[in-house]
Amino acid sequence: MSKETPAHHLPVAHPPKRLWQKISSFIAKGSFGIAAIGVVVTVIYGGDVEADIKAALGATTFFCFAVGVVCQAMGGTSIPCLKPMPNKIDD
Repeated sequence: MSKETPAHHLPVAHPPKRLWQKISSFIAKGSFGIAAIGVVVTVIYGGDVEADIKAALGATTFFCFAVGVVCQAMGGTSIPCLKPMPNKIDD
């Protein structure tokens, strides 16, 4: 049996994260934090408010969590450089 590392176990060189990926990761963390606060507020005040207010709190919490999932996916993805390279014309 070979002692070499199989090709599917070799390390992958990911390009560095772009500015918008870093911003997206920051927004995701903030959105998860706001969703956690929304869960706590809904649990604490859920019995004291009307049903429509409770539904609004739940919808806001779900929306913040969903935004966090999407932004975390965008921030954690390895995206290659998509800038077009200038054509070098040899004279």
